[in-house]
Amino acid sequence: MKALLITLNSKFTHTSLALRCLRSVAPQDTVLLECTVNQPKDEILRQILSIPTEIYAFSVYIFNVALTRQILSDLRAVRPDALILCGGPEVSYGCEAFLRGNPAVDGVLRGEGEETFRELTQTLSSSDHPREAFYSQRFHGVSLLREGRYEALPDRSPVCDLDVLPFPYESGELETLGNRILYYESCRGCPYTCIYCLSSVQGRVRVHSLSRVFEDLQRFLDAKVRLVKFVDRTFNFDRNRTKAILQYLKDHDNGITSFHFEIAAWLLDEEELELLESFRPDMILLEVGIQSANPDTLAAITRRTDPERLYATVARLSQGPCHIHTDLIAGLPYENLDSFERSFNTVFHLRSHCLQLGFLKRLKGTALEHREDGAVYSQSPPYEILRNQWLTSEDLQILKGVEKVLDRYWNSGLCRHLLSYITKTDPHSVFSFFREFSAFLEQKGEFYLAHTPAKAFGMMSEYLDQTADSSLRPTLQALLCYDWFTFDRCHTVAQWQTVTPDRDGLLDLLKSGRVEKLLTEDQQEIYRQMSPLQWFRNSDLASFPCAPDGRSTPQKYLFLYGRLRTSVKIED
Repeated sequence: MKALLITLNSKFTHTSLALRCLRSVAPQDTVLLECTVNQPKDEILRQILSIPTEIYAFSVYIFNVALTRQILSDLRAVRPDALILCGGPEVSYGCEAFLRGNPAVDGVLRGEGEETFRELTQTLSSSDHPREAFYSQRFHGVSLLREGRYEALPDRSPVCDLDVLPFPYESGELETLGNRILYYESCRGCPYTCIYCLSSVQGRVRVHSLSRVFEDLQRFLDAKVRLVKFVDRTFNFDRNRTKAILQYLKDHDNGITSFHFEIAAWLLDEEELELLESFRPDMILLEVGIQSANPDTLAAITRRTDPERLYATVARLSQGPCHIHTDLIAGLPYENLDSFERSFNTVFHLRSHCLQLGFLKRLKGTALEHREDGAVYSQSPPYEILRNQWLTSEDLQILKGVEKVLDRYWNSGLCRHLLSYITKTDPHSVFSFFREFSAFLEQKGEFYLAHTPAKAFGMMSEYLDQTADSSLRPTLQALLCYDWFTFDRCHTVAQWQTVTPDRDGLLDLLKSGRVEKLLTEDQQEIYRQMSPLQWFRNSDLASFPCAPDGRSTPQKYLFLYGRLRTSVKIED
């Protein structure tokens, strides 16, 4: 009897590493089904029922548990005799409450599931009635209700030698998933004990051997997949190991595949920094969890860092070829609104490519779950903080507004040059700018609307007209226009635009043959694939009263779109 592994990913572009790890150790006829939380419930249930089986196993997370519960209930109604199991971080803790609240579920597989799932499927696959056989057995690592009585069978010991686990992706699968995000782990566990993170309770760090890691990475490289995200919680906990993996990727670069790592930036030494700075642009994506700049907050969450080294490293890496993503968490102990503003300003000025403002979540199984400090959290997934003794609910709503504007205008790259100029003039006003612009959008009734890029630029222009010093407005509007041209070709001239495209000058420039000489060799190869008339429909030329950094030097720029996506300064 084959088993069906099921999960609901948050987006179609995501893939489930957990299901593939389980499939790799199960009988060969085990089937994997990935849906998304954006699909209608009935559509997901229809896909599940289209695969004949008597064993269903769901992978459950905070982002999919609500919809998964509904599907579990309907599935039980349709398949009353089937064996229905759940696993994953959302159900591995508080198993009894989950089982009693979801009577459709027969059992929970706790923690790392490979050994438990292997034993369970090998034992039950030969049974004509796997549900009956499940209740007659005692599988370690499983929690269940036996005749209404909760039973938590002994834990499984974590797999110490990760090399015994197969590569999770099947032959040929990488080629079919190449344009989606693929996940990979070279180690499990984390050396740190942050109270809000589940990785802090996983015990000591266990690793794949370097030879195994190199073999696995070469599979991704040979398949020319787009992006591989390491799920290692602190990729660079071992300096020599980090250098070896990075050097392998550099030496075997296929020119296509990018790799994402979560790192403790303060641990990087000069040799590692120089190696990271030697990669091709955007081949390496680094996520740095800073969380707070308040030392009392960091101590309360048991997050050990070297702030001075951390900030210097992030600022340096942000100027190089790697894409840098930094994180802040609102709602942590001892961080009131004033403190968070200081943290935000500090981290923003490191100039990472993306600054994610997240909100504290009380995850099951973490030390935070049992912390008594008066904090109030939502009872519904993702269990986000509602207020605490340092932040009121009104404070958190202000931060929600800042988060939305930050994502829409900075992290998206929409107004990068404009915001860089504004926030450099007064380093202490960065948070205030995002807060006040958020309030402006809300007052206009525009905050909750899904804006097109054109509408978003228009709202920024209107805000600058109403709030900026009159002496600065020409520069600010010119930089807004520069960002607009950088984003997309100016098909129609907006009412707010103070810089308009020069189509006659563009045609003359493209016909002159000068453009190719201004490009790199790689860019020239792409440029030659279209004629000047074709480029006329895929480019813009505009003259600005200032430079992109705001210096009052008139400059002319050619913007090339499509595959090139670049801008070139034109000297008259």
